[in-house]
Formats: sequence, C-alpha cells, structure tokens
Amino acid sequence: MTDQDETDGPAPPRRRSFLARRTGTDDFGIVLTLLVTAYIAYALSAALWVEILVFVLYLFTLGLAVRTSRPMPRQKRFVRVVLVVSAVVSAVALLTLPRAAADGVLDGVVCVILMTALVVILDRILRRTAVTVQSLAGALSAYLIIGMFFASLFGVMDAVTPGPFFASGEAANPRSFQYFSYTTLTTLGYGDYTAALFPGRSIATFEALVGQVFLAVLVARLVAAFHGRAEAILPERSDD
Repeated sequence: MTDQDETDGPAPPRRRSFLARRTGTDDFGIVLTLLVTAYIAYALSAALWVEILVFVLYLFTLGLAVRTSRPMPRQKRFVRVVLVVSAVVSAVALLTLPRAAADGVLDGVVCVILMTALVVILDRILRRTAVTVQSLAGALSAYLIIGMFFASLFGVMDAVTPGPFFASGEAANPRSFQYFSYTTLTTLGYGDYTAALFPGRSIATFEALVGQVFLAVLVARLVAAFHGRAEAILPERSDD
C-alpha cells in the first residue's frame, strides 16, 4: 500500500452554511417571521433607514424562500441573479439619485424580489399533497407578499406619474401605501385613501380581485389536500 493510498479516504463532510443549518425543506415559519417584521417596521416608521432595513429583509425572504422550497437548479440560478442585481441597482440608486427617484427605483426592485418569492413559494405549496403547519405558514407568507407587492407597485406609480397619488392630495409614503394596499387586498374599503388617477384605481381594483381569487383557490387547494390525506388514512385504519 502506497502513501497515497493511506492518505486517500472518504472526503470530509462539507460544512453547511448558517442558513442551511437553520432552515429545512418547507420551513416557511422563518419566511413568515421576516415578512411580519417588515410589515411592522413600515407600520412604525417611513424613515429612509427603515426602507433600507425592509429591503434587506425582503432579500433575506427571497433567499430563505428558495432554500426552503428546494426549487430546480435553473430556478436557483435565476434567483441568485435577481438577488445580486437587486442589491447592486438599489445601492447605486440610493447613492446617486435624489430621495424621490431612489424610492421609485427601490420600489421597482422590491416588486421584482417579491414577485419572484411569491412564485417560488406558491410553486412549492401547490405541489404539496399534505396540509401542515409549515404549508399554512407558506400560504400566509404568500398572502402577505401580495399586499407588499402592490404597495411597492403603488410606490412606482407615484414616482412616475405627475401629482399626488391619493385623491386627498396627501403626500404618500411606504406606510400609507402599505395601509392602502392591505385595506384594498382584504376589501375592507375604509375610504380614507383613494387613488387620484384611473391607473391607480385600476391597479387597486385588480389587487382586490387577486386577493379574493387567491383566498378561494388556496382554500380549495388546502381542503382538497386535507380530504385526500383523510381518504388515504381511513382505508389503512379499516384494514387494521
């Protein structure tokens, strides 16, 4: 036996990253926690540092959504590109553009991040055949993401259209957009905020439709999965 043979052996196990050690398949609880934290942050303040904090939370949300959903390698590569490009574009915008223009760019980037995360999460949830606490957390995460996506979309529209976004003439900020988005998504319709222009009104109406369709489809999917699971268990018990 040569010295080379003596030194050769099984390769040492690769050390997993911090995220890999803390998250597993379908571990959507952490994703939901990040989204709730972002929601609370915007509810408390609309300062620039809060916008940056929420943006970082969105980046982590997308990264964790991909890790816990276990998508195809091609999807993983696409998400990596989205994360890198989003970080670079946002940093350049914050450093070189006026505050209003930078907010518009940041909202546009957030739209891309949230839409990507939404597709990844829904793809995993709809492929599951069992209803678990984690799948419910994933469904809640998707619902929150829809509201956050439209809030950012309203921010983009405010940046590119002349005049105030709201009919009251009040200056808009991330907090007011988040409030307006979720009252629209849940069809509460308080009426204290209304889009001034028809493009904004059309998007708000579309968001309300998306919210209702999402809930109807999601509930039907979860009930079907639960019913299928129950039918699979009952024959096993009858055989016993």
